[in-house]
Amino acid sequence: MVSYSEKSARWEPETLEERDLVLLELDAILASHHFRGSKRYPALLKYVVTKTLDGHSEELKERTLGIEVFERAPDYDTNADPVVRFSAGEIRKRIAQFYHENGERSRLQIDLPLGSYVPEFKPLQQPGDPDTEFQPAGTREVPALNLKAQATSRYRWWVVALLLLLIGGTGAYWRHKATAPGITERFWGPLLQSPGPILIVVGGGHHELTMPEPPQTTLLNHMLGPYQHVSLADAIALSRISGVLKGHERTYEIKEDNEASLKDLRSRSVILVGAKNNVWTMHLMEHMRFRFLTGPMAEIQDGNNPSNTDWTTDFSKPYSSITSDYAVVARYHDPTTNGNVIVVAGLAAYGTEAASEFVASPDYLGQILSKAPAGWENKNLEIVIKTDLIHGEPGPPHIVALSAW
Repeated sequence: MVSYSEKSARWEPETLEERDLVLLELDAILASHHFRGSKRYPALLKYVVTKTLDGHSEELKERTLGIEVFERAPDYDTNADPVVRFSAGEIRKRIAQFYHENGERSRLQIDLPLGSYVPEFKPLQQPGDPDTEFQPAGTREVPALNLKAQATSRYRWWVVALLLLLIGGTGAYWRHKATAPGITERFWGPLLQSPGPILIVVGGGHHELTMPEPPQTTLLNHMLGPYQHVSLADAIALSRISGVLKGHERTYEIKEDNEASLKDLRSRSVILVGAKNNVWTMHLMEHMRFRFLTGPMAEIQDGNNPSNTDWTTDFSKPYSSITSDYAVVARYHDPTTNGNVIVVAGLAAYGTEAASEFVASPDYLGQILSKAPAGWENKNLEIVIKTDLIHGEPGPPHIVALSAW
């Protein structure tokens, strides 16, 4: 019998039966498709759960985990090599996705709280199970309202600057990864090997909805107006992409789409972030196989199968009812710019954020290996990504279609 005290903030297994219940739940999580394709994330989750069950949760510190789980040197720099923080964040997202899909069948939930490496175990209400004392469904914690989903999705440019402060550590992590060429280098290779600074063009807003700014606008109103705003999802994408480039010691420039001219894009490598809010993404991809269609029902259209309407997001629906989003990740040589282009763009902000996670994560990029033809690293690629939303946040991205030529 699983016991739970409403007076206790944490449930702790007290018997061998309860301990076995936790271990069975751990096995189910690690056997799921969210974890079985990785070595790093299962190793960390199994370690912290086992240590907690053994009564040694006080040992679960970042440096200790880096040494014990990831075989780092005892004096390694946790700021320069944030492998523990990076892995813990990924574990939290994958656990959320696991319970989103399997929560109704679970008797117990394992969580890794934000800001901690000590897991928590939560008995779950199971209908028709009178022999188990689970926490009543009506008393279960309700997730806090998602502020990002409530917001208008437009933030000041200082959000970008704040996120870019994180790039130093992220870049150091990728420098560590770059010592062993792998899937990241194979995907990013054409841009990483190109000469000169890489241009990142980020969507600056839906310009068709923005009135021209009068020349007499004060500096204060100019700084507070939509002309100085960028979506948080694009800012997150920008920070991840910049981290990859910095980790491979590549220089780059950043421009808003309405500030970048065709002359800026010509004969150089370019990364396009965002779709409907980025005029260059919409223009350069209009003749691609997977391209964006605009309107109340935003859609990624398959030029080889125009009747397929699976990849859509309905912008007329309440945001709280949206359960998934789609994105395109493309890497190709563009005849208009005569340079290499990478596109990271979602139908909505969730898709863009998920696509950026896809291109920045070796584990997610690894999906290409089972779907792309031999020699794909030397071909043009277009990939359609799907992400399921969990409490208003994008879940792990996965490939639903791929084209290589």
